[in-house]
Amino acid sequence: MRPYIPTKLPRRLLALAIFGICAAGSANAQTTKTDAELPPPLPIEETGVVLSLPESYPESWIMVDEASFFNHYGGKVIILDALEKTHAKRIKGMVHKSLLGNFAQHKERSEFYVLETFHERGGRGPRTDVLAIYDRSTLKIKKELIWPTERLQALPERYAMAVTGDQQLLVAANLNPATSFTVVDLDSEEIIDTISTPGCVLTFPTGERSVASLCSDGAMMTTVLDESGQLKSQQRMESFFDSDDTAIFEHPAIVDGIAYFPSFRGTMHTINLQGEVAEYVEEWSLVSEEQQQENWRPSGIGLIHSDDQGLVYIIFQADGAEGTQTHGGSQVWVFDVQTKERVKVIELPSHGLSLALTRGDKPTLVVTNGEMNLDVFDATSGEYIQTLSDFGNQTPLLLHESY
Repeated sequence: MRPYIPTKLPRRLLALAIFGICAAGSANAQTTKTDAELPPPLPIEETGVVLSLPESYPESWIMVDEASFFNHYGGKVIILDALEKTHAKRIKGMVHKSLLGNFAQHKERSEFYVLETFHERGGRGPRTDVLAIYDRSTLKIKKELIWPTERLQALPERYAMAVTGDQQLLVAANLNPATSFTVVDLDSEEIIDTISTPGCVLTFPTGERSVASLCSDGAMMTTVLDESGQLKSQQRMESFFDSDDTAIFEHPAIVDGIAYFPSFRGTMHTINLQGEVAEYVEEWSLVSEEQQQENWRPSGIGLIHSDDQGLVYIIFQADGAEGTQTHGGSQVWVFDVQTKERVKVIELPSHGLSLALTRGDKPTLVVTNGEMNLDVFDATSGEYIQTLSDFGNQTPLLLHESY
């Protein structure tokens, strides 16, 4: 028996009616399958699962300071296992970091800190700077503090924010355009004060409760805080470099309280941060006369770091010239700062811009390469291990060891 189809329907409706009859016939044919021929039912998915990270991270984990330079609102801190071979298991966690936010960790408390900026209407409107205190294990925000002034907003810096030597205070640099730093009591989680540092910026912990800042005239200012976290005294050392002729990188490696600042042309400046007030120690050359002739120079963004054995790693470029100090390089030079000797050279398969060392007796070297991926090496042997990519990276301009 043929189905009745009205002949006066519009052509489009007529076609749909015929298609529906054919589809219905096909569906009826499929219902003849037995239960044995059908695939097994999907398992019931468990929902509401919440996992936590360890309070102290494994030594192979790193903290990637993803600046999201081409979309500043998308910045984040990504927690990675640098030695994990399986891509799906490599990412351990992630937190937000808006508008080139600043990042610091606590070595003893299970927490870290992100100081970021928001505008009321996204890219415009009134500005609010906020300090978020994160629980390291759950990645939940323990507390937010509205910042009293405009923080330092720049490419990622290791010492834009730091914890004092007694582990009780957090200090963070401001630039609005006057320079200062703000002090936070980590026990009460309250802001104590903002202290002016005219012409000097960044926060290098000195002694138990002091902060050194690098000055535009080539000097360093130390701010000593009292028991309440407020200003006790300030002292400036004499200038040790000329910002026009003998400029240095503001990124030091700090080993046992001694800060090592490389210059653009390969001179290492040593500052003692062990006592209450920062003291200049000496300078020495990172390059031999022959290497100077070949214009080997330090170069990069986060170009210097140290391992737990006290060795200092620096990215070097050949044929360096005026203005190439942030371009990165093809080698990592490793120095024993006690003997002032280069002890190793690690060749980079892809141009290097920033680096960091993991903690422990067997450190891993992680390098941000020219493709904005991460190259991983055995720091002891210099052997290449793997390249990390596709983990949400756009511009991972600074890397941190984890605690």
